[in-house]
Amino acid sequence: MTNNMLRKSFFYSFLFFLAATASTWAQNPDGAEEWNNLTISQINRENAVTTAIPLANEVQAQQSTAIENSPYYLSLNGIWKFHWVADPKNRPADFYKTDFNIDTWDDINVPSVWQLEGVRKNKSWDKPLYSNITYPFGNQWPNVIQSRPSDWSYASMPNPVGSYRREFTLPAGWNNRDIFVRFNGAGAGFYLWINGQKVGYSEDSCLPAEFNITDYVHSGNNVIAAEVYCFTDGSYLEDQDTWRFSGIHRDVFLWSAPKTQIRDFFFRTDLDENYVNAMALLDVELTGETLTASSLEIKIKDGEQVIAQQTVTNPTIGKTSLQIAVNNPKKWTAETPYLYDLVLTLKHGTETIDIRTQKVGFKEITLAKNGEFRVNGNPILIKGVNRHDMSPLTGRTVSKEEMETDIKLMKKLNINAVRTSHYPNNPYFYDLCDQYGLYVLAEANVECHANWGLSSEPRFRQMFVERGENMVKRFRNHASIIIWSLGNEAGSGINLDYEAKAMKALDSTRPTHYEGNSNYCDISSTMYYDVNGIVSIGSTRLQEFNSGKTVKPHVQCEANHAQGNAIGNLRDEYDAYEKYPALMGQFVWDWADKNIEMPVPGGTGTYFAYGGDFGDKPNDGSYCTNGVVFADRTISAKSLEVKKIYQPVDFKLKDDK
Repeated sequence: MTNNMLRKSFFYSFLFFLAATASTWAQNPDGAEEWNNLTISQINRENAVTTAIPLANEVQAQQSTAIENSPYYLSLNGIWKFHWVADPKNRPADFYKTDFNIDTWDDINVPSVWQLEGVRKNKSWDKPLYSNITYPFGNQWPNVIQSRPSDWSYASMPNPVGSYRREFTLPAGWNNRDIFVRFNGAGAGFYLWINGQKVGYSEDSCLPAEFNITDYVHSGNNVIAAEVYCFTDGSYLEDQDTWRFSGIHRDVFLWSAPKTQIRDFFFRTDLDENYVNAMALLDVELTGETLTASSLEIKIKDGEQVIAQQTVTNPTIGKTSLQIAVNNPKKWTAETPYLYDLVLTLKHGTETIDIRTQKVGFKEITLAKNGEFRVNGNPILIKGVNRHDMSPLTGRTVSKEEMETDIKLMKKLNINAVRTSHYPNNPYFYDLCDQYGLYVLAEANVECHANWGLSSEPRFRQMFVERGENMVKRFRNHASIIIWSLGNEAGSGINLDYEAKAMKALDSTRPTHYEGNSNYCDISSTMYYDVNGIVSIGSTRLQEFNSGKTVKPHVQCEANHAQGNAIGNLRDEYDAYEKYPALMGQFVWDWADKNIEMPVPGGTGTYFAYGGDFGDKPNDGSYCTNGVVFADRTISAKSLEVKKIYQPVDFKLKDDK
């Protein structure tokens, strides 16, 4: 080859490189779209931060509905126009264009899951499918569209796509502010357009996804469009034992912030050796342009009373770290869930620029050398349940009222802890746990039960780490969260070690948990061990401690599978938990029957459907019916047994030896 030919070859190769990298909408070498590309889990999505948004004043900080009452909040919940197809090839590719005619499209409620909305409205928008382990789309990773058994529900549905559209008008007073849209839960993955312009893409159906749409909106009428995919490559990590639903299943809203704003903050507490006085530790991140004669005011309030405060003069753009001494604050526990209002105010001179707030609690988690798990210096015993996001009426879309009903009923049954099995819950659920007092084992949206080998596959590493990190960033200000969990039933590979280390780097105040390989974490864990197995762990740890070793706490993250006539040996297990210091207790599987309430065909009344009742295949039948309470939250004999064994006090006869 001549030098001239070499130069031409290099030139054309360089042009090809530029063409391939010029767009952020890159594709992998085989030309797969983002939803089938392991290297892409988001495009133009904002970095995960705490869920707080700007408020109008300090008074709103004391309100439980502070976000909704903010003048900088606009809900997009309600009726959207909707179009469903079974195959991405048949989707209306230009639907996001503002002049595209959607007059003949159906209406759909947002939030909702399209499978149940379709069943309720007699539409052919897919159907509910219940599977414990088997991927309903097959297991030929990394492909999403693949050959499937001919009798499976998705045999003739390569990858259903729901196209959503609606209009909105920006509120008055939002001029010269940054505008964001937040989807609290949608997926498995979705693309976003505003006024015909492509904004971004996101995966992880159970974490808030946020986009800065300032440059895409205008005064007057605006059009938002979302294209939601039933399956993505991320679905390989969303193989939880529950109904498989799709759509925009949690709240969607707009919010606005000043150009220079309080973008993020992280509050935690360090109690003294007597667990009396505290040091509040706070990291605050400002973004935008540096303001002259500015200040950042921090207040910790108990109602109207300010119990501690600090002011930073001319704070820099970026992160500022503070330590604020607090004299003998009331301590947060599940039994005494005392909350304070943290109020952050950014000022330019005397003008208030931005106010953010968070309900916070003073607590400290320690792991004793003998394996005791301690909150504020006191050992606690977990009396918990696993809880799925599941409504018998609306599936994965759970209302605030239903969430509050769950928590109130848990408290009545002496339940003191909940594991968010097996994904992050609606942000409001953590607010309720803070308020009512429930210890939370917060779990990342990571489960590849049908293919544990993915936890050792390097191409999935980014996905494991990102899902863990983003959960911590979103929810680490919540007092109720006492443990971070890497996920569930995802094998034991090295990807989980990377995830654990990434989460610990973001928050060192809470221990980490993962049942599949406890070596990666601060707490060891098992599932469904019998009493002899539990006693063996407890006695072994006690012997190791007595020989001078430091031992890990141990928890049964799933136990007493509550199907049928279950919960019979709960007393024996808690005798063991109460005897051995390193045993933390357990979470029953699970909280409520995951049935769907349906009208009796051709008759009157309703019945509770389970796997297979919709012709769904593969399915695991009635295996979803394994709750402490029934699907409609009425109590059962199992409920009363849990209430009795979980009661915080015990009695015995005075002369009982």
